[in-house]
Order: sequence, then C-alpha cells, then structure tokens
Amino acid sequence: MTPDKNFRMKSTIKTMITLMKGTKEERNHFKKMMIEAQLCEESAKRAALKSKDNDNKGKARGAVAPE
Repeated sequence: MTPDKNFRMKSTIKTMITLMKGTKEERNHFKKMMIEAQLCEESAKRAALKSKDNDNKGKARGAVAPE
C-alpha cells in the first residue's frame, strides 16, 4: 500500500520523528517504516469491519419477537 494525497500521519509519530536524533537518512527511514505500520493498521481495521459485516448478513437486526 502507498499513502494517497489525503494521508494524515498520526501526531505521536510526528512528535517522535521531530525529537529523534541521528542523520536525515535515519529519520526518513524511520518515517517510512511508521507510515507503513499506520497503513497496515488501517487496512487491518477495514478488513475486520468487512468481515464483521459479512458475519451479520442474513441475521435479523432489531428486537427479537417473544416466543
């Protein structure tokens, strides 16, 4: 996955990169790793939501009628 033009990096990641010591290359490498991790997290959340929706298909929603 690659970030699109609307990608927003989490503020905690931005803070960590800002406070990080080291060369520019090291910071850029760390930044790329954190972006990949955030994208993986977001895609896993979407996959979990999709699977939950598929599990609920065919089941009635709302109140259950008394027997």
